[in-house]
Amino acid sequence: MLAMFAFLAGWFYKDAAVGYRNKNEIFLTDQNFSRASAEFEAQSKTGILTPESWKAFAKRQSLVFDADPALLPKNLIQPKPWPPELHDHALMSKGQLAAWIAFSGPLGWSEKAPEKLMDQRTINEQWYFAYGLSALSVFTLFILLRTMHRSIRVDDEKIITQEGKAVPHSALTQLDLRKWMTKGLAFASYTIPDGSSGKIRFDGMTYGGFKKEEGEPGEQMMQLILKHFTGELIEYAPDEDEETTEPTANKT
Repeated sequence: MLAMFAFLAGWFYKDAAVGYRNKNEIFLTDQNFSRASAEFEAQSKTGILTPESWKAFAKRQSLVFDADPALLPKNLIQPKPWPPELHDHALMSKGQLAAWIAFSGPLGWSEKAPEKLMDQRTINEQWYFAYGLSALSVFTLFILLRTMHRSIRVDDEKIITQEGKAVPHSALTQLDLRKWMTKGLAFASYTIPDGSSGKIRFDGMTYGGFKKEEGEPGEQMMQLILKHFTGELIEYAPDEDEETTEPTANKT
């Protein structure tokens, strides 16, 4: 979960900070190629266009990025002269797509430019997702750090709880297994000889897990507890439907 949240937070952050602005640059550059191609066709129809005259015309032109600067990359330099591909009469005569492919290929841009300009609202949405997922990453990291060193120990005499309290098996008064089969959770109540009482939470997924190839440490822990347990056992009747079954309490 931590890796997923962190990856997605980084993904949305990249889109908000750089990605969508770069897409806007590509979109507007493609629009400039479209206008240049239209101009080339218009001049070609006059019958007097030559490679030299087109090159002279192209040298006087600049790429126009008619959008809010906040929507464009911060390092975008303007005005930006037409690239060499738009100066090439032979290349331009092949059409806009040929000129665009020749230009965009070395830059690593897609042959198909974005279909629309990413507005401020769209960019802000990426920021919101990045912030939200970053918060989830921090929260998940907190839970991970809080639980990764947490342990519980069980032997034939006692249980050492997460807090380091030693609870003899004979002190357990109730064991609730209603969520053990479905969620790997169990809860035990105890009263020790000095009169103090409390509850122990057994999380099988945290304390070993249930992978057969690893010997099912979580299940082994519970079986050891059941081996020495003599109090009230609460569990679902195994032969009834889980959704309609009422818990049953057994004395063992």
